[in-house]
Amino acid sequence: MEELSRQLDLFLSSYRFRNHLISLRISNTPMTRLPASVCQLLNLRTLYLADNKLTELPDNCFTNMTKLHTLSVSRNSITALRDGIFDGLQRLETLDLSHNQIAFIGLHVFSNSSELTSLHSLDLSYNKITYLEPWWYYRCIAGQRPFVRIDLSHNLISKFTNNLQFKFRCDMKPPFGQVDFGFNPKVHAVDILNGWNVTVSHILKCLYNIQGPIPPIYVPFRGLTLPCDCINFEIFKHMRNTPLSSILEYKDCSVQKLNNNNSFNMIDFVCDLSDRCPSSCQCIYRPENATLHVYTVPPLT
Repeated sequence: MEELSRQLDLFLSSYRFRNHLISLRISNTPMTRLPASVCQLLNLRTLYLADNKLTELPDNCFTNMTKLHTLSVSRNSITALRDGIFDGLQRLETLDLSHNQIAFIGLHVFSNSSELTSLHSLDLSYNKITYLEPWWYYRCIAGQRPFVRIDLSHNLISKFTNNLQFKFRCDMKPPFGQVDFGFNPKVHAVDILNGWNVTVSHILKCLYNIQGPIPPIYVPFRGLTLPCDCINFEIFKHMRNTPLSSILEYKDCSVQKLNNNNSFNMIDFVCDLSDRCPSSCQCIYRPENATLHVYTVPPLT
């Protein structure tokens, strides 16, 4: 592997490559680190490093490639993304980091709205991310660009943290993008609200203040569970008189529990209570009318 890196350095260091190369693909090698010569290719527009054995991305390397449009480092063994690693890539449109072992993302890798201002496709699927900061917001508002797609599917995300100290305000720039949470551990939407210190009433108030009842945003959070239960009752209670929009797309209740007036039938929201319920009974609670039903469960024969 060291010999391969040495040979690549020798090959790519020639004048005609160093100053004129605009596209480079290195794939299907046992390479564990990026050759230093790659970092000197300042005119690259596309860089494909998929299907290697890279375990980390070098500091102060990609920041020199200010003309880069596409960067793919998928199907490697990268475990962490450090702060500043993609700084300066204002022309980068597509970043593919899927199928790695990424468990750590620096707090400011994606949260600086003045960086990565052209990025509209970020793929972090099939990694080992367990917690998420609200950096997606900054990616969905940065710069003037098309619809932003962020793929976080097939990770281990079950916790939402806010070390960024993100505070949602009505006067903030509205996001425009799609965040895919598919195939993560089962997560309730309220986990996001609690983790990021946001209330449903605040969000709805802000949406109406942006441009009337139909908000000019699209952040559906694909893959989050939103069943019709007591946990999500408060969310739908606030949304009961809100016209359905794409922000509710892919949610369980937005499809299953609509009445004839295109609003949520709140009486169908129930919780099966087990805490302190008599052992021979089933306890069902309906939060809409504060009604508790206690049923005797027949013994197994």
